[in-house]
Amino acid sequence: MHEAAHGLAQARGIADTSRGDRYHNRRYATLAGELGLDVAIQPPIGWSATTIPDQTANRYAGQLEELQTAQVLWRRLKAPTAAGTGRGTCWPAAAPCGRKLRAARTTLAEAPILCGACAQPFQPEQED
Repeated sequence: MHEAAHGLAQARGIADTSRGDRYHNRRYATLAGELGLDVAIQPPIGWSATTIPDQTANRYAGQLEELQTAQVLWRRLKAPTAAGTGRGTCWPAAAPCGRKLRAARTTLAEAPILCGACAQPFQPEQED
């Protein structure tokens, strides 16, 4: 549901975070409240202590399962920028066979990039 509040902000064109998506602002708290969530300040990342009251969880029980799956996919697309690229525009991605490449976020999100060795799509990966 936390991610759903971010989705609502994006759909409405509202900036709900600051400093490179690191800090949640009061607009995030307001949008999360519209969805029935409780939000409190959590130093140092702003309004991000998000909890779901039982009444809200019961109301959205079916959607919460779908949102959990969507959250995983969204986080993969929001992988951190690659370290050491200079421009910070290329992200690491890997195929199931272990081959790796770096590509722009928009390229990875647009359509699958298939590996010539295993014919499977490259998936964005997290760097340590």
